[in-house]
Amino acid sequence: MGLASLLAGLIMMLCGINAYRGRWRKWLQPGLIPRVDSYVGPGLLYGGIGFCLAPLSALLADNNSPRALTAVVVSLAIGGILVWLLSTAWLPRFMRPRWVKVKQGSSDLFPANPGAR
Repeated sequence: MGLASLLAGLIMMLCGINAYRGRWRKWLQPGLIPRVDSYVGPGLLYGGIGFCLAPLSALLADNNSPRALTAVVVSLAIGGILVWLLSTAWLPRFMRPRWVKVKQGSSDLFPANPGAR
């Protein structure tokens, strides 16, 4: 199970890095909640980090590592996964890529009536 989590985490991190760099822009669409933007692309980076740290946290817990170190790694893993889940509805402005901030500054990001085209 740890290998599957690590592999999924690496794939998610690569997708998230591509989203931050602006190579993958298809994810930038209106969110599931009306008037709330979805940031699934950048959220994949944080989720990937969380999924990669999950097997490490289990390994640390099994090998009687210092509790403080185990707590930090578990907190980072859970935090990354929670940010990924949160990104489906919202992401704090400081966590958004610069190119998204620039694009959102313009009014052409989300058309008023996308079905009217």
